[in-house]
Amino acid sequence: MQIPISEAIQQLRDELRQAILEGEGQDIVFTPNGVEIELAVKFTVEAKAGGSFKLLALLDMSTEAKASRERQHSIKLSLSVADRDGQPIKIRSRSDAGDLPQ
Repeated sequence: MQIPISEAIQQLRDELRQAILEGEGQDIVFTPNGVEIELAVKFTVEAKAGGSFKLLALLDMSTEAKASRERQHSIKLSLSVADRDGQPIKIRSRSDAGDLPQ
């Protein structure tokens, strides 16, 4: 399945946003320092050549040659996590108050 980089980053944003909403009002806070995403990117170069001729609309002779070269690369992105004002975000964990140290 092919997923554009912009869509992968948007899905990450959505997951972080959901974690923030679910952690609202919780006792323990996590502050992500950064996020690393590793993506595989595939590049394909294709060349085509061909020719044809028709004779009295009865005979159609055509040829086509195609060559392609494919390379796969890994890209690793390191992203800082911040809100729209550039401040670090906090994600809270769900927990029972009884599990916390006194």
